[in-house]
Amino acid sequence: MYHAITRARVRALWRRIGTGEYQVAVATAAPDLEFHFAGPPPIGVHLRGRDAFADWFRGVFELFPGLRITLTDVVVTGWPWRTTAVVKLRLTARLADGSTYENQAMQWVRLRWGRMVYDEVIEDTHALAAARAVQLGLTGPAAA
Repeated sequence: MYHAITRARVRALWRRIGTGEYQVAVATAAPDLEFHFAGPPPIGVHLRGRDAFADWFRGVFELFPGLRITLTDVVVTGWPWRTTAVVKLRLTARLADGSTYENQAMQWVRLRWGRMVYDEVIEDTHALAAARAVQLGLTGPAAA
């Protein structure tokens, strides 16, 4: 029963985040949250803390206005004091040049008593870097 409830909560959370309401994710984060976004800088980050997490999320939605994130699957295991949720996401956005950005991501989250204490996201960073370059108006080797 606990796993079904947690899956439903994760789905509800991503429905809201997926339309740009990222503050709900920040609200679930522990003050000392450890967050990893796989890849080399400036795309890849390793952050600690709720405020840094909020800043990162804000930057994502500023760079990709209208970004839509859809949860396509979620698996939950563990107990309230150490829960793991694995989430598969689909991302889409209209880019500045009129093209469409599409990507997939996997998220590994560790929860403790309903608070997110660890979050790791793995996305196709090659596709993300190309979309980022379009949004920033970069061309040539700097776009990669």
